[in-house]
Amino acid sequence: MGVKKKKEMQVAVLTICHQDLETLKSFADAEGKNLASLLLRCVQLTDGVSQIHYVKQIVPLLEKVDKNGVCDPTIQSCLDILAGIYLSLSLKNPLKKVLASSLNSLPEFFLPEAVRRFTSRLQEELNTTDLYSYRKVIDNISSCMENFNLGRAGVNNLLKNVLHFLQKSLIEIVEENRKCAGNHIIQTQLMNDLLVGIRVSMTLVQKVQDFQGNLWKASSSPIWQNMCGLLSIFTKFLSDDDLLQTVQSTSGLAITLFIKTMFHPSEKIPHLISSVLLRSVDCTSVPEWFMNSCRSLCCGNVSGSAVLFLCQGTLAMLDWQNGSMGRSGEALLLDTAHVLFTLSSQIKEPTLEMFLSRIMASWTNSAIQVLESSSPSLRDSLNGNSSIVGRLLEYVYTHWEHPLDALRHQTKIMFKNLLQMHRLTVEGAVLVPDPFFVKLTESLLRLEWHIKGKYMCLGCLVECIGIEHILAIDKTIPSQILEVMGDQSLVPYASDLLETMFKNHKSHLKSQTAESSWIDQWHETWVSPLLFILCEGNLDQKSYVIDYYLPKLLSYSPESLQYMVKILQTSIDAKTGQEQSFPSLGSCNSRGALGALMACLRIARAHGHLQSATDTWENLVSGARIKQGLIHQHCQVRIDTLGLLCESNRSTEIVSMEEMQWIQFFITYNLNSQSPGVRQQICSLLKKLFCRIQESSQVLYKLEQNKSKHEPEKELTKQHPSVSLQQYKNFMSSICNSLFEALFPGSSYSTRFSALTILGSIAEVFHVPEGRIYTVYQLNHDIDVGRFQALMECFTSTFEDVKMLAFDLLMKLSKTAVHFQDSEKLQGLFQAALALSTSTKPYDCVTASYLLNFLIWQDALPSSLSAYLTQQVARGDGDRPASVVERNTLMVIKCLMENLEEEVYQAENSLLQAAASFPMYGRVHCITGALQKLSLNSLQLVSEWRPVVEKLLLMSYRLSTVVSPVIQSSSPEGLIPMDTDSESASRLQMILNEIQPRDTNDYFNQAKILKEHDSFDMKDLNASVVNIDISTEIKGKEVKTCDVTAQMVLVCCWRSMKEVALLLGTLCQLLPMQPVPESSDGLLTVEQVKEIGDYFKQHLLQSRHRGAFELAYTGFVKLTEVLNRCPNVSLQKLPEQWLWSVLEEIKCSDPSSKLCATRRSAGIPFYIQALLASEPKKGKMDLLKITMKELISLAGPTDDLQSTVPQVHALNILRALFRDTRLGENIIPYVADGAKAAILGFTSPVWAVRNSSTLLFSALITRIFGVKRAKDELSKTNRCGHSPVYHSREMAARALVPFVMIDHIPNTIRTLLATLPSCTDQCFRQNRIHGTLLQVFHLLQAYSDSKHRTNSDFQHELTDITVCTKAKLWLAKRQNPCLVTRAVYIDILFLLTCCLNKSVKDNQPVLESLGLWEEVRGIISGSELITGFPCAFKAPGLPQYLESLTRLTIAAVWAAAAKSGERERDVPISFSQLLESAFPEVRSLTLEALLEKFLSAASGLGEKGLPPLLCNMEEKFLLLAMKENHPECFCKILKILHCMDPGEWLPQTEHCVHLTPKEFLIWTMDVASNERSEIQSVALRLASKVISHHMQTCVENRELIAAELKQWVQLVILSCEDHLPTESRLAVIEVLTSTAPLFLTNPHPILELQDTLALWKCVLTLLQSEEQAVRDAATETVTTAMSQENTCQSTEFAFCQVDASIALALALAVLCDLLQQWNQLASGLPILLRWLLGDSDDLVVCVESLHQVEEDYLFEKAEVNFWAETLIFVKYLCKHLFCLLSKSGWRLPSPEMLCHLQRMVSEQCRLLSQLFRELPPAAEFVKTVEFTRLRIQEERTLACLKLLAFLEGKEGEDTLVLSVWDSSAEARQLTLPRTEAAC
Repeated sequence: MGVKKKKEMQVAVLTICHQDLETLKSFADAEGKNLASLLLRCVQLTDGVSQIHYVKQIVPLLEKVDKNGVCDPTIQSCLDILAGIYLSLSLKNPLKKVLASSLNSLPEFFLPEAVRRFTSRLQEELNTTDLYSYRKVIDNISSCMENFNLGRAGVNNLLKNVLHFLQKSLIEIVEENRKCAGNHIIQTQLMNDLLVGIRVSMTLVQKVQDFQGNLWKASSSPIWQNMCGLLSIFTKFLSDDDLLQTVQSTSGLAITLFIKTMFHPSEKIPHLISSVLLRSVDCTSVPEWFMNSCRSLCCGNVSGSAVLFLCQGTLAMLDWQNGSMGRSGEALLLDTAHVLFTLSSQIKEPTLEMFLSRIMASWTNSAIQVLESSSPSLRDSLNGNSSIVGRLLEYVYTHWEHPLDALRHQTKIMFKNLLQMHRLTVEGAVLVPDPFFVKLTESLLRLEWHIKGKYMCLGCLVECIGIEHILAIDKTIPSQILEVMGDQSLVPYASDLLETMFKNHKSHLKSQTAESSWIDQWHETWVSPLLFILCEGNLDQKSYVIDYYLPKLLSYSPESLQYMVKILQTSIDAKTGQEQSFPSLGSCNSRGALGALMACLRIARAHGHLQSATDTWENLVSGARIKQGLIHQHCQVRIDTLGLLCESNRSTEIVSMEEMQWIQFFITYNLNSQSPGVRQQICSLLKKLFCRIQESSQVLYKLEQNKSKHEPEKELTKQHPSVSLQQYKNFMSSICNSLFEALFPGSSYSTRFSALTILGSIAEVFHVPEGRIYTVYQLNHDIDVGRFQALMECFTSTFEDVKMLAFDLLMKLSKTAVHFQDSEKLQGLFQAALALSTSTKPYDCVTASYLLNFLIWQDALPSSLSAYLTQQVARGDGDRPASVVERNTLMVIKCLMENLEEEVYQAENSLLQAAASFPMYGRVHCITGALQKLSLNSLQLVSEWRPVVEKLLLMSYRLSTVVSPVIQSSSPEGLIPMDTDSESASRLQMILNEIQPRDTNDYFNQAKILKEHDSFDMKDLNASVVNIDISTEIKGKEVKTCDVTAQMVLVCCWRSMKEVALLLGTLCQLLPMQPVPESSDGLLTVEQVKEIGDYFKQHLLQSRHRGAFELAYTGFVKLTEVLNRCPNVSLQKLPEQWLWSVLEEIKCSDPSSKLCATRRSAGIPFYIQALLASEPKKGKMDLLKITMKELISLAGPTDDLQSTVPQVHALNILRALFRDTRLGENIIPYVADGAKAAILGFTSPVWAVRNSSTLLFSALITRIFGVKRAKDELSKTNRCGHSPVYHSREMAARALVPFVMIDHIPNTIRTLLATLPSCTDQCFRQNRIHGTLLQVFHLLQAYSDSKHRTNSDFQHELTDITVCTKAKLWLAKRQNPCLVTRAVYIDILFLLTCCLNKSVKDNQPVLESLGLWEEVRGIISGSELITGFPCAFKAPGLPQYLESLTRLTIAAVWAAAAKSGERERDVPISFSQLLESAFPEVRSLTLEALLEKFLSAASGLGEKGLPPLLCNMEEKFLLLAMKENHPECFCKILKILHCMDPGEWLPQTEHCVHLTPKEFLIWTMDVASNERSEIQSVALRLASKVISHHMQTCVENRELIAAELKQWVQLVILSCEDHLPTESRLAVIEVLTSTAPLFLTNPHPILELQDTLALWKCVLTLLQSEEQAVRDAATETVTTAMSQENTCQSTEFAFCQVDASIALALALAVLCDLLQQWNQLASGLPILLRWLLGDSDDLVVCVESLHQVEEDYLFEKAEVNFWAETLIFVKYLCKHLFCLLSKSGWRLPSPEMLCHLQRMVSEQCRLLSQLFRELPPAAEFVKTVEFTRLRIQEERTLACLKLLAFLEGKEGEDTLVLSVWDSSAEARQLTLPRTEAAC
């Protein structure tokens, strides 16, 4: 069946001692029917679950016994044994509860004896003296009090002993904790024991009946004395900061409970506790026992934390309900509040802050309980306007955005309770007009929406007073909240608030309106804004609204789905109709209504809301819409559509045939997604679908097997289950076919990743576990040799993700390598892996690692490797057979170690030769990879592994010694310690001297001078590359000439260090440690672990190269994590010892120290990070506290400038610690001191200190305010408004904006303007003026951009600001000599005019009434734009001033033109004058303004078209185009000409610029050909527009410009090349799109066929671009092409926005259809066949790459394609050509042409065959690039052969022609099964 089995309950077996077992045997009867026999059988079982059944039979058996059975020794002994069994069971064992439940049902006459026996056994437990057994006894006491009558009676009988035991155990546990300081594991256990002991003590007091009376309260009573003793202990715990805060907190609860229980009279308890909290206890008036037990609370200095926990006890342990404590209780409540307020200002530690928030929330709960029956005075003290509530609100406002979620939750509880408190104080009054609620609502709504606490408080307010009153204030609130949902940090809060609001609103409307019309109002309020966002909102808004808000809305109102679908369907239909009329589509970044529809339907189906609709979901949307969604240009639309098909709230819902067809269609075109997030979603959704298929197939199989006569489920009535199962099988097989086909040669990373991930999901979902009768599909059945080889070739990918996925998939398959590969092939794979492990390309060693692991796990290693094993290993150790995987791993590691040992030896002689020929890191990487795949904690060959591990450690240290001098050099990036002459050698001596003290490698002892016999080629020597020809033989390897660069040496060294660090970390993490030498299970000794730690310490503290110490840090973290969990105390204390050692070394460090004081202290911060981050978080974090104290002390200023090294180290380490997220909130208390140290460091005269201080300050800002979420986010700190540094003033002005509330901006601007000097002032500083003006400008800009404010208020505030601005207008005139400040003031004037224009909708009564335009015109008239500048005038800020002045002038021109009815004489200056300015800044801004108007007119968005002021300027622009030299201005002129109608200005060219229209076209194309910038793109667009104009207007004279037409085609082709800027290719796409109806799809082609096809080739090339922007734009060309009248029937996706993946196929479909329409198939076919075969250069590249000498370029990867896939293009072209050729009515190309093509293809086949023979064995791994190129060319050639054969009529469509293939094709048989996939 495959139904998931329920997880079986795990029950530990109960056992009894030998004596009890013998007792049971002696009393068991022969028939086995008495109680002893039952218990004997029970304890002899080995299964705890079975024992439960026997325990449940005890009471039924005893119920059959009469009363005389009490005296039966058998029963008495059995009751005694049962008591022992109960007390022996652990607290969490289910048997304990079952036994207690059974004994609770004992017959009454057995109870006295049972209690006596249980009491006796419990007494034995209490007599325990073993401290580590106390916890078991305490747990037993606790369980006795939990619904266990015998236990409770036993505890009552032994109450004195129980209390004495608890007192003794708590004292001894605390003492043991003190002794075990430093042993984290033991201390954690003891702290838990202590906590449980306190809680059990409290449980006793609360549940034992003896405490209800007063008999025990006599001072001589042992119970009383024990109670006093416990109270004294709790008091000590409360003040002991060495204990966990949870222990202290629980002690506070216990103290209050004990006082409540012991103090008499109870009426005075509130007063006593109040005096303790207020620290005002009168020692003479309290009982002696209280003074003796709680002296420290009465007379001592009580810490804030102790008082806090006492407050918690007060609120939790006293009875506040129903006013039971009277007025004294009310006074205590108020006193507690004041104490908490005092503590809130003192407590800074995060954990105590958390406690405080909970306690304050608890206080509000207690206040509500008291207010329900309180006095009027208390109500006055706690109403909304009281000081206490005010302070509580202040606390809420201060902490509602606290970083801790739990604390924010407490503020919500507090706020909610405050509202309830106020309701109780005004009970009976009307709530809504209540001033407190009104004021609170208005103040919250005034806050900005980025304040998270606002949402929480508004939600509480809605629940309290209702939403209708809030909507009455502002009905746009839903839209406002939806608008902020583009910010991820606000989304959860906004969606929760919206949910609260719409639920409340619906309830209110339903209660107010009897009719159903209320739903329309509700939809209008909540659903319409949602649909607007889904259709028109930005990407983030849509995503978050769909994920957070939409599900909540549909869950609450499923009936709203029909409303949404209706609205969206109507919108889609309207848009489609518009598109058919106007082919220009919307933005490709828009989801539109289709995306919104799919999102709504997906969410509805996933949550089960579609089932409530009248029709099934298929009837809500058509299949055509589904397919459009699956290939939509926007990725999220595709994902939502796929989600609609895959997701369902029922895991067994049958997948329909239509759904399967759509899924297959989706997979065909969506595997190559470039977004990792999209790929992840696709794979996740498809896995859900596969799970649904698997689960539903089990249901179908059951139905088929049962052959039920009953009517099946409604959805199963469509067809027989066996039919559906066969459809499932066919579908899965088809899916796998598509996925394996996607692994073709040259497929992109994205395609391979997606295909392998989905195949892995299939293998995982459709596996066949034990017990499953049926599975609908098994991937193993579809694996053949070709597919196996395709998976193997995935190991050659340069992306490790692909290697890993392929490896995991191969491991999931039951068929192994030996099924598909012979021994020779496997030997070749192993040799290839060894060769790759020494490659100088780092990614090759990763391939080697995966290959070796594959061979290990597939048991496919060469037999020769068995020589590395002893005979004993082959047999296994003793009786345990050695695991095949373990044995294989051991062989491979030994082999790799043998090679590595020899290579390390060679590297000790010549590190340069090693770097160039055999970098050793690859071997180490393969060893680490093999170990990571092996379960090292369950090894069988331990005796064999020990020497291997020991040798591996020694080898690692030896390798590290070889490479460490380079890594530890102060300049590791450029160090090659050798040279060829004495002069050069002397230049290296300084470096060598520096590294000499730490260097054990004699190679580096001195700079080496190579002699002539060293075979150096002096001619090739240069400064950066050293050519070596060393004739040293290494293990029989051939002599190799190598080029060694400094980079190669460094990479060899740091990667070796990296791999050694990872290997050591892996060993520490995975290998069991050997505590003593005699241990048989461990592999690492304690000494070896210490050596590893010392190794990491040395390299972290001394390495200079970041790559080296970062990876050493990774390994060291693994070690410290293991050590902190280690039971060995000496190992557990190592991190602490290392920490003290390094801190002492830092304190004493100076410039001569080995510690690196540059490079941000290199690895030192990493070292300390690792030690602190691994400290247990549940402990006291003592190491962190002490370290931070030391570092902050060192980071402070020092008087000794010669010893600033410790200060630099401390600052750098603090930076790293504040950035470390693992330290969490524990680091927060040190932020203030860290900031102080950083700021003081700014004043240091030492640059290193200032630099480190700056970095620390940056880290602190991030820690305080969070990570920047946008590139343009402004800094939240402000200094520097009047700084002499220009950029400081600019940043300060921007930084001021976030600090000023929107409502306060106008007043702030007026204040700033008032500080500006008057024109009569004699002394003023321009820097100060500039800083102030910048602040005014940025504040005004922020105010103008703000939303949700009334227009009247905005206009009023702006009017006041304008008046203040006019008072300082002299700063914008020549009276102000500074052009910089003049420019900023003019910018402010410009911004004011824009704001005031906007506020009154382009009417200027405000501006005119204020006289602002008059003043502006005066500024312009007196400016240098009119009067001109003096000759050769230069001044600072001139360009900025000209730009500001020009902007204001243009605004004034438009305003004057609008006022005077477009009369040019009324404008202050004409556009012609501005365009004639000598300054390019003026011309550029003027042209920009004019271009904006022309663009608006051309798009039809302008209200009146082109303003009359700009009419008849064609001549001006033509003249400017010819004489403009400034590139930016020239570009804008061309853009303006492009916007204008050529019919208006082209006839004037001959008159204006003496160029005929044809000559002007040639001039434009020359510009496009010669320029390589934005100008080229604009000129191409302009030339294309002119060409189109000629073609459309001069039909009869087209041949006159035939040459120019060909030139234009070539220009377009050349502009598509990949090396050109993106802008050029986007321009080509725009040109092709605009001219598509004319040149690409014209029913009567204008161009020659060759030129037309060349333009189509451009489209196809651009569709395969690696840049997504280019591809997306090219799809618009395809959409335009297939949406014409003569092409719209070619495909089913006309007028649709499609993705580039399917656009390629659609373009070819349209092209083939056009060839048929044009009757040009015969002429076009040879050209298309050449496309199919590829350029002739492709094969030349293959030949050259195969024969050229290989050069190692270190970081050069193999050819990587992220999108373009050659064989996909071949596949689509082949498919459409076959489809076209299958139709009748076409004629063959000429025989000569066919023969030529056949000869060319045959020659290519022969050459390919020869090249394949020249490849080495396992070429796919060792010659990956060349092999892939040949495979791609082979597939293209085979496709051509297939088509040519079809043309000759020799073969059918589905057959391949191999007649021209020679005998080598047999060796290439793996190629052939994949050819159909490619074609």
